[in-house]
Amino acid sequence: MAEHHEQELLGRLFMVRHGESTCNSVHRIAGQRDAPLTFLGRIQAEKVAGRHRGRHFDRVYVSPLTRAHETADTIFRLDADAADVPEVVVDERLMERDFGSYTLESKAVLQRRHGIAEYERAMNADSPTMHGGETFQQFKDRVHAFYEEELLPALRRGETVCVVSHKYVVELICRFILDRPAGESYDLRLPNSQMLQGDRIHSYVKNENKTLNMVYDWIVVNHPVVFCAGLAAGLLANLAGARISASPYLLLLLLVLASVITMCRIELENARAFVTDRGTLRSVAVRYLALPMAFAALVRWSDAGSTSTAAIAAVFLATPSSVVAMTVSRCLGGMIMPTFAQVLLSSLAATFSFSTVLALTLHEDIAPAIAISAATSTGVVTAVYLLVKRLRERSPIRTAKYGERNGYVAVLLLTAFIVLVCLKLDLDGFTTYAPTAAGIALGLRLLAALLKRRHHVQTLDDYTAMTYPNVFVVVIIAALTGNGPLEQVAIWTLLPMFVLSFFDSFYARHLVVAPDDPRWPAVLGLKDRPSAQPPVTAPVRALEDPDARLSARS
Repeated sequence: MAEHHEQELLGRLFMVRHGESTCNSVHRIAGQRDAPLTFLGRIQAEKVAGRHRGRHFDRVYVSPLTRAHETADTIFRLDADAADVPEVVVDERLMERDFGSYTLESKAVLQRRHGIAEYERAMNADSPTMHGGETFQQFKDRVHAFYEEELLPALRRGETVCVVSHKYVVELICRFILDRPAGESYDLRLPNSQMLQGDRIHSYVKNENKTLNMVYDWIVVNHPVVFCAGLAAGLLANLAGARISASPYLLLLLLVLASVITMCRIELENARAFVTDRGTLRSVAVRYLALPMAFAALVRWSDAGSTSTAAIAAVFLATPSSVVAMTVSRCLGGMIMPTFAQVLLSSLAATFSFSTVLALTLHEDIAPAIAISAATSTGVVTAVYLLVKRLRERSPIRTAKYGERNGYVAVLLLTAFIVLVCLKLDLDGFTTYAPTAAGIALGLRLLAALLKRRHHVQTLDDYTAMTYPNVFVVVIIAALTGNGPLEQVAIWTLLPMFVLSFFDSFYARHLVVAPDDPRWPAVLGLKDRPSAQPPVTAPVRALEDPDARLSARS
């Protein structure tokens, strides 16, 4: 009977994590910094509103942070002049935990710096790696006070209530409901704007596996190890005689799927701001237009052959950025969107510059060169962008959730690509092609280091985008033009390119902008302090001083 009563009680409880915020979009920890919703975050809230339209709510408890307010306002139409608008209770105890020194840090950077287990410990308990902010006990005490003094009494009065708050607040309330031991922590991976009903928490938690989640995060953070494991596996299989020539369409599919997964979780709706950024346009013009065509003209003037080292280097210099760069940017703690902008712009630039370079160095006709570069580079990137943008519009919660949870799948897909390409290697050509391949991989990194914008919030993305060329395009062009040396150099280039991902992981520490950088508030639209009162016309009472409220009751 007690169990039935508890289920009936929890059946009237709903909890919502706020929609995607600007900090979520760049995988940085907001804590109590007041980050607003992104365009997708508002769409997510609209979807929740549509699914629960017609359901009566007596009371809505809201965190005073803007991202929670905007989510609640969108779901419940708090500014509407309607009789069924629920009472709004703004309670500061529902604010996200103050994560101290972790605030505005990149999740990937913290996981790489302290390890996955220590990161999880810091976020769900106390850790010596986190300085300042709230202790876990302080955080737990204030949320538990809200749970005992506000939430449970409202449910026992027969009210249907909704709590619009933050990830770790919702997870803590779930711990109270499940009566879990104090030392047990887990990451529910609750997606932005998903409404979780109280009587379904048990089944939701059963679908989460703490160990597997940590393994998935390890794969993302330690992608250089995974990539090199793929290289080793492919080379060993090749040595054993497993020479398989994978279809170029299969290789293309692997890259497309990896890019789709990564793009599902980035703020494509704000792409224009990055694509039209003057610094990005300038670096793309220099890196993918001026330099390649000048070098190709020099190669043509010197009358170097189409299979010469200089001609091959010119082709790689003109090769647009690969979709792989977006996955690497996410793994290294970059903002991802600036990398996407460079991938897109360099692919568009390739329609002109890449075609020109091919005609000058490989002595191919201009028309076929344009068709090849447009189809294999510009067309693929544009098609993936339009596909993912449409998915985010139609199913914003599920699409973002898929991208967030499956970052490791993107890494594994790229690893499968590496394995299959290694099986095509001509190992007897090591002395012929490997030095050129190593020179190209090192040269592109040196060029990226020289051309990146220094001391800029997008510096890491600049470097990442210019470091990973779209080798697949080169392989396709070499196959279609019958240029065997170019194809082998392209495949051999993958080895040093991914081995050097260890260097990229180290170098990224010097490129990531510090969390206390004064530019972050402007970049992420952060406010200095959350408003104590929500800008709505619905009945509101703000619970800012629990002790005063208890005294008034007594």
